Amino acid sequence: MIKYLRLAHIGPAASLEVEEFGQRLNLFTGDNGLGKTFLLDACWYALTRTWADGKQFYPLPEALKKPSPAIDYVIIGKNGKEAKNTAEFQYRDQSWVRKQARPPIPGLVIYARIDGGFSVWDPARNYWHDDKNEDGRERPPAYQFTKDQVWDGLEEGEGKQKKIICNGLLRDVEGWRARNNGSFALLGGVLEGLSEGERETLKFGEGVRVRLDDVRDIPTLKLPYGQVPVTQAAAGMRRVLALAYLLVWAWEEHVRAARLQKDVPTNRIVVLFDEVEAHLHPKWQRVFLPSLIKVVDGLLVKGQVEAISGNSAKHPNKRAASLLKKIPRSVQIIATTHAPLVLASSETVWNQSSDKLFDFDLDANRQVRLEEVDFAKHGSAVNWLTSESFDMTTAYSVTAEQAMERADAFMRQHPNPDTAPPEEKKAIHAKLNAALGGDDEYWPYWLPYFERAKAKA
Repeated sequence: MIKYLRLAHIGPAASLEVEEFGQRLNLFTGDNGLGKTFLLDACWYALTRTWADGKQFYPLPEALKKPSPAIDYVIIGKNGKEAKNTAEFQYRDQSWVRKQARPPIPGLVIYARIDGGFSVWDPARNYWHDDKNEDGRERPPAYQFTKDQVWDGLEEGEGKQKKIICNGLLRDVEGWRARNNGSFALLGGVLEGLSEGERETLKFGEGVRVRLDDVRDIPTLKLPYGQVPVTQAAAGMRRVLALAYLLVWAWEEHVRAARLQKDVPTNRIVVLFDEVEAHLHPKWQRVFLPSLIKVVDGLLVKGQVEAISGNSAKHPNKRAASLLKKIPRSVQIIATTHAPLVLASSETVWNQSSDKLFDFDLDANRQVRLEEVDFAKHGSAVNWLTSESFDMTTAYSVTAEQAMERADAFMRQHPNPDTAPPEEKKAIHAKLNAALGGDDEYWPYWLPYFERAKAKA
């Protein structure tokens, strides 16, 4: 897991620093363009020493050569000890140079990027002690999926050197179902878990052929109105399905690799998630984040039980269940969001000792700052909108807010409605009518004032 991060002379500010990440859940809020995605990319680099989607950081044109742009970070690895490191940008060869020789092992790291792609770093497959293995094979630094590759598969190399890294969701779902090796059941459980609490809990239907020129059977989702091929499902459902698949694929491949190495699966997972709410209906936003925490922790529990007893996580023996309580496990989620409902949903699972809330904002000099915010339960999404995380004065539209502000100012300026300018009063009333619903809570403030003058006239 990552504990500390400082970005100096790189990105949207001269210095951005997270003094201490929460051990479990970290949420970052802030306006567009202030650096939320940039921070997630930096976390990925610190954890894996690779660049998400291959996109290296470069200093802004106005940055000075000295002091050098730098990324300072502290990672807690497999041994539980803190490992400090610094990467500095070298202008001569346009690269980053790290001081640390051998990095710690943070566990399985999965980054759900905002473009629909994923980055995966597996300690069993991407961490070798040397750049090359004994037989000369180069170490794959990480697995970078585009949005399409999540669905259609990831390959590396050309010709005879081509390697299939991942079959893709469309092939694997039906292949797992046919082999009945547990992967399909696990995926179904993860998918249901991520949509837990809603009437539209996602479940797989039978695979169907949808095109003459495509021999694949396409998985379907059972929806209230029938079975829908996943390729034709709504964008929000596809994003949830893609996440469920990548979680299961990454975990299952890690477990298989660990077995080949005669090792036990990791007891650590770090999930980086950019804009949790993207494409999700508000009713999904209310349940998704708590469900994600539960699902990821469940993967670790399953892996540990299997490592101890060799049995299914659903039926651990007494020895496994006893040992499991003594084995620590770590789930760290670092996510960005613009959605008040996501923050409202976190109230049900928030732990002050392990979770933290951060906010990007502009200071008085219009410079980007990043601060930890005290977490307080606000209850409704409306209350979260007007909290420090979103800095909204109201939850109304701009037009409605302006109309009410104009009405408030008018009533202060003309406390006696009988002598208030009638034409301006009518114009304000028309603006309020256009912007507010008939049962809006503002009407009791305005109507007695307006109606009194109207009755007098």
